[in-house]
This record gives sequence, structure tokens and C-alpha cells, in this order.
Amino acid sequence: MRRGRLFVRRWAFVSGSWRRDARGAPHKRRPRVGFALHREGAKHVERRVQGIESAPDRRLQLGLITGTLLETSDVGCRPPEHLGRSDDVLRLGRRLVTTLAPDPIAILADQLDPPDDPLRRDPVAWNSERLGGFLWSKQREIAASVVEHRYTAVHSAHDLGKSALTARVACWWLDTHPVGEAFVVTSAPTWKQVKAVLWREIGKVRRAAVDHGDALPGRVNLDCEWYIGDELVAYGRKPADANAFQGIHARWVLVLLDEAGGIPKALYDAGDSLVTNEDARMLVVGNPDDPSSHFAKICAPGSGWHTIHLDGLESPNFTDEPVPEWLRPLLLSPVWVEERRKRWGEKSPLFVSKVRGLFPEVGDETLIAPSLIRAAQERELAGIAPGRYALDVARYGPDETVAYRNREGVIRLAHTAHKQDTMATAGHAAVLLDPHGGGVPMVVDTIGIGSGVFDRLRELGYPVVPFDAGARPLVPPEPGDPKFANRRAEAWWAVREAFEAGEVDLDPEDEDLAAQLGSIRWWLDSRGFIHIESKDDWRKRMGAGTSSPDRADALMMSMVEAEPWPAQDAGEREDATITGDLLRREL
Repeated sequence: MRRGRLFVRRWAFVSGSWRRDARGAPHKRRPRVGFALHREGAKHVERRVQGIESAPDRRLQLGLITGTLLETSDVGCRPPEHLGRSDDVLRLGRRLVTTLAPDPIAILADQLDPPDDPLRRDPVAWNSERLGGFLWSKQREIAASVVEHRYTAVHSAHDLGKSALTARVACWWLDTHPVGEAFVVTSAPTWKQVKAVLWREIGKVRRAAVDHGDALPGRVNLDCEWYIGDELVAYGRKPADANAFQGIHARWVLVLLDEAGGIPKALYDAGDSLVTNEDARMLVVGNPDDPSSHFAKICAPGSGWHTIHLDGLESPNFTDEPVPEWLRPLLLSPVWVEERRKRWGEKSPLFVSKVRGLFPEVGDETLIAPSLIRAAQERELAGIAPGRYALDVARYGPDETVAYRNREGVIRLAHTAHKQDTMATAGHAAVLLDPHGGGVPMVVDTIGIGSGVFDRLRELGYPVVPFDAGARPLVPPEPGDPKFANRRAEAWWAVREAFEAGEVDLDPEDEDLAAQLGSIRWWLDSRGFIHIESKDDWRKRMGAGTSSPDRADALMMSMVEAEPWPAQDAGEREDATITGDLLRREL
């Protein structure tokens, strides 16, 4: 806009009227002023009316000015003294004068120093008055928590209206705080979730306000951004855009994280950096799917967050809580719950998370539940059989060379080393095997540098078993049996079944092994084949500088039951080895 223009922002004009609040009590709604004048424009109007002694004349002059602005189509207009006094303007001015408060100077004071909106501390009443909406008891509890607590975390069952409530909180925040002094930041695990869940709900709230006869200010675009005039007041970002959270400075900042279980800790930290003053708030909501997530940590006792639990079996469709009939089909259905009870079982992680709104002991993709690992640490098996060794070979970097011995399920660490060359590793393996006189085999990972150790041990006459993680499964699946993508998936699934059957005894002091076992993930592809997370993918997920799950892989190989390869004859060709096979494939 050009310098010297009178800047205004149009507000919906609502005269004072009696309405009922969310609790049914009648109250007088404060009249909304037709325009919020920016400081420059307000001073201009004040100068125009200051010298007029008669109150009716002052009101008429103010009516002329505001009437002229209302008649103007754009948000900025030329000073009123340059505009004509048409009959339409006069009529409009008189109408405003008879509706607004009697003292124009008081009106100007309200514009320069707006009084607190009584709905600012009552989002429940705001939802009822501005939208004509209804919130059930737990939704009201969450809304009230945002007023009273700086940090609120909500772990909820499926289909209880958590995203709808979060959208209403966002709109309430912007509608009841001054433009330019309030900001809302939202995020979810993916951009699709940002756009299709929370901001879709924000669009519904805005339409509900229009249908109720009192539109919310500003506009929302397809990039999940909310503008009031030229002022950006809210936006949605995906976790990869965490840097976009920096540089936001406002008195009233609200950070909203939806589907919070899938959001990394870095984004929580970025959001936390925005709520540095006592008027700022942070609200995170989600299904408690992953007990190893940061969301689970902040929902735990002692985290400093105010935590609210939404149990599906305590929602209105399962209790006597009175709610409008239109709301019931939108909430968790008893039919759906009963179907899942039969398909999953009440103790399954999915049922615990999706129906009860609690963190299960394991996420859906976790291969071995923490409870199974703890049980194995507490178990005492006989372990009198000779068993077998397993060797996972590393050389340099953070990874370690690890050997475990498995004696009928009693699995103990036998050797570990960092930055050891392959010949030294072969020597240490020979030391482990020598006392058994060839009666205990060793399974060796033959992918990469492990092939050289295998070749050397076989050359020396030790009983060794090669393990190729990328090879085909050993056992073809029967109809109805699990199908595996490769040998690694087949072997790891056997480990899982051994833990479930109570056939594993672990050293409780081996904390590194327990941590790695609890972090292994699996999934099904579109063909129904089971995959196990590779070492490289595991390392990427755990973060830069993290070593591979070498101990977990060595334990897995210690459960492989296969006959050793025969020792290498003196006349055997030099290339008839694992290393030779690999070289020949390359050529």
C-alpha cells in the first residue's frame, strides 16, 4: 500500500445479543467493533473527532469515517477528507453510530489497546458460541488443559476426535488473540498427514463458522498456511522442515503435533524452542503405537508434561455420557472393537494401542517384544549340550567383531573386538574352537570381509558353517506358513519363535545385546513376504555414528542349525572357497 493510506482490517460486525454458553447459562456477548483500525488510522480518526464538543456530532463524524471505509472494497483507502459525503455514506454512518458504543473515543481506545476477549480462556465456550459445536468430556478436558498447562500430551485410542479437537484449538487460538502477536505451528509425520488430517479439519472448522453466521478471519491456502490480511499467522510443516520452525517470535505461540508417535525427537526440540515464554503452549496428540518413541517418553510419569489418556472403552459409545446423536457415528464403534478383539486378541499390541489408547510393550514393526527379552534374561536353562558358536566379523569403524556360543538356548558372549584385521579374527576364532577338538562348529557371516575368515578357518580344518543373509530361504514354505524374502528373514523369524516359546536364556548383564534385539524391525511386502531390516537401514534409522547390531546378528546366527562344510583338502583348487566364489562372480 502507498504511504499515507488509512489501513484497516475488516472484522465481522455482530451487534450485542443474548446467547447461551457451552454450559447453558445466558450471557451478554460483547459487541464486535466493525473495524480494527491500525495505529496510524486510529490516530487520524481521533484527530478528526477530538475538537467536536457534542457527543452526537462526534458519533456522526465517526460514523461517516467508518461508513466510508466500509463502503470501500479494498483494505486500504484514501483519508476520508478526500471522499464525498454521499447519501449512502451518511445512511451507513448513522446505522453504525446507532449500533456502536456511544463514545467514539472509547471505541478508539479499544482499538489501540484491545480489551481481553473473554473467550480467550474458554475454548469450550468459544466452540459453542462461534461454531455451534459440541465437545465430549475428554475433548473439553484437553481444551482446558491448553489454557492451564504449557505442555499437554494426549495418547488416545482410534477415532475419538483428537484431530478434530486439535483443529478447533488452533482456530480458537487465532480467533481470540491479537493479529501479529499470535502464531500457530503444526506438524505431523508426513506432509500428507499435515495436509489431509489436521489442516483438512481446520478447513472444516472454518466452514462451520461460516455456516454458523460468523466467519473466522483471514484465508487458508493449499500450502497449509493461514493469512489474516498480509500477516502469516499459522502454517503446517513436515518433520523434514524442522528448520522452518526457527525464527518465529510472538507472544502467543501454539505448537501442535498431530500423529505424535511418528514424529522424531528433533521436531519436538524444534517446537520446544518456540514456546519459551509463559503465554506459549505445546499440544501433542497421537495413537500410542511405538513404546520406543519420544512420544512415549513424554507421556511417561515424571516427564514434566500434563498427560491425558483417551481410552476407547470409556468413550461416549461405551458409556452413558450424553452426546448428540450426530456425534456417535464419528466415534469409536463397539462393532469395530469387537471385530478387532476376535481378530487380534485383547493382549495384542494393536488392540492395546488402537482400542485402549495405551502404549503396548512393543510396536507393530518390532520383531521381539521387550517383555520377551526380559523373560529370557530372567530364565535359567540347563545349557549342557556342546552347541555351536557364531561369528559376526567387522574390521574398522564403530562396528565390532562378535562371537556368541549357544548351548541349547543358553547364549553367552564369547569374544568381542574392535578394529581387528581378519587374520587376527581367525586366530581368536581358532582359540575358541581348539578346546572342543572339532566337536563344536562355528557359523560365520560370509558377506563381505567375513568370507576371508571363513576361508582361513576352513583351510585350517575347523568345522565352519557359512551364512549368507541374502541367499534364498532354506525351507520352501508350505501352504499357510510364513513366506520369507531371504535367508536373513527366515533365520530371524526362527529367533522370534524361540523367544516366544521360552527357549532362550540371555545374560542379564549383556545390555548391548538386549538393546539391539529390541530395536530390530520387520514388515510385510505387497506379496506377503516377511522382511527384516538390514544392518544399513538399521544404522540409518538409529542415527549417524551408531554401530551395526552385530551382537544381535551373532545371536541370530548361533541358532542356525546346519552341517559344517568339510575341511579343505590340500589338493583343492585355490579358488574353491567363499572368497574365490565372490571373485568369480565379480568377474
